[in-house]
Amino acid sequence: MSAKTSFDDHQAFDCIVPSHNFGGTWTGERQGHKFDTLTYWIESAKLLERGKFHGIFIADSYGFNDTYEKSLAAPLRAGFQIPKLDPLLVVSAMASVTTNLAFGVTSSTTYEPPFALARRYTTLDHLTNGRVAWNIVTSHLASAARQFGLTEAIDHDKRYEIADEYMDVVYKLWESSWHDDAVKRDQEKGIWTEPSLVRPINHKGEFFKDVPGPFISHPSPQRTPALYQAGSSGAGTTFGAKHAEAVFIAQPTPKVAALKVAEYRAKVAQIGRDPRALKIIPAMLVFVAPTHEEAEEKYAYWKSKADGEAALAFSAANTGTDWAEFGPDEEMVLPPGSGGHAFIENFKRMYPEVPKWTRNVLKEHLTLNRRGAVAIGTPAEVADLFEEWVNVADVDGFNLQHYSRNNTFEDIVDLLIPELQRRGIFWDDYPEVPQPAGATEKIGITAREGLVGVGQKHLHPSHHGHSFKWVLDEKEAKV
Repeated sequence: MSAKTSFDDHQAFDCIVPSHNFGGTWTGERQGHKFDTLTYWIESAKLLERGKFHGIFIADSYGFNDTYEKSLAAPLRAGFQIPKLDPLLVVSAMASVTTNLAFGVTSSTTYEPPFALARRYTTLDHLTNGRVAWNIVTSHLASAARQFGLTEAIDHDKRYEIADEYMDVVYKLWESSWHDDAVKRDQEKGIWTEPSLVRPINHKGEFFKDVPGPFISHPSPQRTPALYQAGSSGAGTTFGAKHAEAVFIAQPTPKVAALKVAEYRAKVAQIGRDPRALKIIPAMLVFVAPTHEEAEEKYAYWKSKADGEAALAFSAANTGTDWAEFGPDEEMVLPPGSGGHAFIENFKRMYPEVPKWTRNVLKEHLTLNRRGAVAIGTPAEVADLFEEWVNVADVDGFNLQHYSRNNTFEDIVDLLIPELQRRGIFWDDYPEVPQPAGATEKIGITAREGLVGVGQKHLHPSHHGHSFKWVLDEKEAKV
């Protein structure tokens, strides 16, 4: 494989919580704008657009991490992913102060009807001039299921079956209910919408028995928002290959990541899509400073602030294993087939030099550990690592995590991005797009164009969702 010449799909990973990626790190942040204020999100958007980020990717879930010690105490103390606010409600404010920055927002297919979700994303796509992406998730936490009247989470593969039909419903609403020419806005004739160009969808399925339509909202700039996904299981990667335009992965090294990337690209090719059409974006935590020594000091400081008990609580909820049932130095032996067993076995493969996995050893590896996808060094050293990841793993950009809201992205924008631009591997500016006649504000690239190129505002013809597009004749179909 030849070296890639550039990688522009950088996302800033965030969440509307006190501590997102690492519990407790809020205690080391300098005093400034808080996560629960519009000022923080507005200033963040300005910073990221100055750094030419493709977008901000905002995580969300309805659940919380209450498996560890059968309690919420550790996450609550650390401010780790609780309290948590709704990310959709800050997008308009961020869009009002930016032109090109995309907004990837997480929403679940498990608990909300597709008609309601489709309207909210269409609304945001209008208000942002097409800069919205939907990170599609299925809700796996039992704590979320209980809030919606269930006694336990829906089975893993069943959730993806539901999600697959859910996508067909929203594609029909976004692509099939209103024709491209339906909206006239003709003041002289008094016609806002041509009635013959709006139709019901009449969806009847296994999980969504009867969704008649028509869609209540007119087509937005992208019609269907750009589609993100982050599943890593067999069902998850199959779903992502079919529906996603960008997928997020979390792997410890470029060689290990290359295996997951190859799996995704092969599945995309199997269903007739261009394997390069799917952008694959790994998580990366960056500690960058003018000197290597300063970067190391920065890492040591933030590791001292991270809360290991909160890290165990997060892992416990996601594996369904209460690590507190083991003593601090007791070897953790779990029944085969359990989530905890698979988790520990994976760590054994990644770190074969560890003689015994105890609760304390696991805590150390989960608490801001530098042995995963972590870059520590000068701008040149971090840029070297980025290039290694891109060329060994065949990835398309990075999902950049933060350890401190006020410092992480400032350092990346002011120190790392200029080095990437100097090397010619990151764009100097957003690409220009043709301005519509009579525009009263500058229009930037859409979220989808930032991923795949200017001119591709809508789903690619090879994408499953495009098959639902309403076309009137053969000529229009070819277009």
